[in-house]
Order: sequence, then structure tokens, then C-alpha cells
Amino acid sequence: MAAHRALDSGLRERLVQETLALLAEQGVEALTLRRIARQAGVSHGAPLRHFRGRADLLSEVAARGFRALSEAVEKSDAQLAADAGAAARLRAGARAYVECAVARPGLFALMFRPEHLDPDNASYLAHGSAAFEQLRAKVASAQRAGWHAERNTRGLAGAVWASLHGLALLWSQGAFAGPIPGASLDDAIDTTLELMLGDLPPGAPPGGTR
Repeated sequence: MAAHRALDSGLRERLVQETLALLAEQGVEALTLRRIARQAGVSHGAPLRHFRGRADLLSEVAARGFRALSEAVEKSDAQLAADAGAAARLRAGARAYVECAVARPGLFALMFRPEHLDPDNASYLAHGSAAFEQLRAKVASAQRAGWHAERNTRGLAGAVWASLHGLALLWSQGAFAGPIPGASLDDAIDTTLELMLGDLPPGAPPGGTR
């Protein structure tokens, strides 16, 4: 029985990994259960023994993307000095978001395509919510340091998210280079952060959640 469960768990993980590989190579539209099963070397009905359907499987994959994003932001935070201020932490997290999105454009495209996902998938809901709460906490710290302190925290976090995601999407699709020849991703990120956070003092002390 234990061996059977291990085999089931292994196949479930293989299906997720093969979906990630197909996503990177061919994009969201190429992801059919039949193609994923063929890529994993199993029968076309095998995925349905582990997932409720295509949307459920893709939601598990999207959850991996949100988890990777949260880990990238955490890593960027851990690389700062212990006394780094709220501005530095928000800037580092924002840069990590864009770099993570640009590095895996297919995965990020899936993460924000609700028509392909199962809104009731627990893993997708948990990791997606955690990623946004991570950003909200950084924005709240910046507000306590004096940055747009009068604004609604969740709304402000949403605006920051939209700005960063828009930059990542334009860059990933190659749309940035046309009207702005010679632009580098670093310059684009720096300009975006300067416009967003220019009035937040660089040495603003860190704060807790809000």
C-alpha cells in the first residue's frame, strides 16, 4: 500500500513537472491533458486519476509559480542587511518580482490566466494569496515610513503589483524594445521603482505588517 501511494505521488509530481516543461517550450495554449500524458509517458486517462481535470492540474502548476515568486522575494530580503529600511526591502522585492517573471514568462502567463485555472484549487488559492500578502506587508512597512501613508494598503499594493507585472509582461513579450531602443531591464526596473518610490526615504526604518 505504501509503495502504491509512493508511485501515485511520483506520477502526480511527474505530471506537474512535464506540464512545466511543456509550458516553457510551447506556452499555455499547448497544454492539453492528452499532450501532458504523452509527455509523461502514461495513458491519456492517467492525469484524471490525480487531478479533477485540466484546470486542476494547471492550478497546481500555477501554485508552483506563486511559491517560486514568494521564495525569490524572500531571498532578496534575506540578502539585505538586518537594518535595511522599508524602502530597500520594497525595492528588492519589486526587482525580484520582475526578474522572476521575466525568467519564466510561460509560467507567469499561466498564473494570471483565470480561464485556464480552477478557482477552488486549494494550493493555487493558498500560494497566490501568500504572494500578495507578502507584497502587502512590504507596502505597509513603507507606509509607516511615510510613503503614501493615507492610502488604503491593499489598494496601494495592488497598484504596485500592476506596475511591476505590466513591466514584466511588456519586457517578456519583446514590446519594450521597439519604442525604447537600447533599453535594459535593469534601467527599466530602476525607472519604475524611482517613479513609484521616489518620495520614500532610502534609509526609512523597517516596519512590521499593517
